[in-house]
Amino acid sequence: MNTEKLTSFALTGLDRVGYQLESFGITDRVNRHTLAALLMAEKIRFEGEMDSLHAKTARYRYLAENTAEIALKPARLATETLRGLLGKA
Repeated sequence: MNTEKLTSFALTGLDRVGYQLESFGITDRVNRHTLAALLMAEKIRFEGEMDSLHAKTARYRYLAENTAEIALKPARLATETLRGLLGKA
């Protein structure tokens, strides 16, 4: 079945369900417009979640790449301090 036909069929069914619910007085919020709004909102939320994950992975990538430098910094500082003390003596 063609994607366009399938989409049209699904939206028509959704509109029918919404009309029936509205005729029973249950709700008037089930239609293709509220579905589109919900999808847009979820898309934006998903994009925000993806941006957050990208930021976290960038941070951890930076930490992983610089772990050796961070770990050796105190040893280098101690060595430079000892060289400075021994050089003055």
